[in-house]
Amino acid sequence: MRAAILPLAVLLLSCSGDPQQLKPDDSGVDTSETGETDDSDEPPPVYPGGDRVLLYYGHGGATEDEDGFGSFEAVDAVWKNRYEWNADHRDYIPDSLSAYRAIFFIAPGFTGEQSFSAAELEQLDQALAAGTRMILLNERDGCALSTPNELLAGLGSSMSYTGSGLQQYQVAEIGLIAEHQVTTGVNALRFRDACYVDIGDGSYLARHNEDYVIGRDRPGAGGEIIVIGDFEFMDDSGPRDWDDNAVLADRLVEIDPSYAE
Repeated sequence: MRAAILPLAVLLLSCSGDPQQLKPDDSGVDTSETGETDDSDEPPPVYPGGDRVLLYYGHGGATEDEDGFGSFEAVDAVWKNRYEWNADHRDYIPDSLSAYRAIFFIAPGFTGEQSFSAAELEQLDQALAAGTRMILLNERDGCALSTPNELLAGLGSSMSYTGSGLQQYQVAEIGLIAEHQVTTGVNALRFRDACYVDIGDGSYLARHNEDYVIGRDRPGAGGEIIVIGDFEFMDDSGPRDWDDNAVLADRLVEIDPSYAE
């Protein structure tokens, strides 16, 4: 059962320059101490050719309740109307993933820990190599689960959930963010029940004080992996209407920067 929740505001401060170039905030934080990696030597982006989105509930993913928690009907309708992209809601991995430009994993392990098989990881890795963006979403009751971290490791990413999350809900300013296609047009976010993310060798897109809440990694020459410590920012439980949460949800499936307004 979820604990009573109050909103966390995550305010993203705009920056300019190279997609992975950071700048100090008003407090004078030195970017050399952030642990950010220099991704300037990455090969050119690989954009997916698919026109569908997969919302994956399998491997013990979170299930929806009557309050809209874990339900994504509203964002599904927006993607269909705005881009003419259909979203499939599945608790199994389809035989072919070539149609999917993005795959969202809805808190794997949340209703029961399950490991991904070698064959499943190989299938997902092939989709990642073809440019499909993999997005792992979580919620505070799932912060310490092993399933999402095993999935990340199986896809070659050094990112993971730290096992902890917000214990108190408070307004927090992000001191540094990396400019990225995912954060284009995102000036303010509000999360609730967020888990913290260890970015490993990746980079971060949003931070709450000293703890990361959105991480980004590109372990190979194909697509990206985005790890987010919350999913209620885009489900039907209410927070999708807060600040720029809906913009973030759209940016996650746009992938090609030419879609950004």
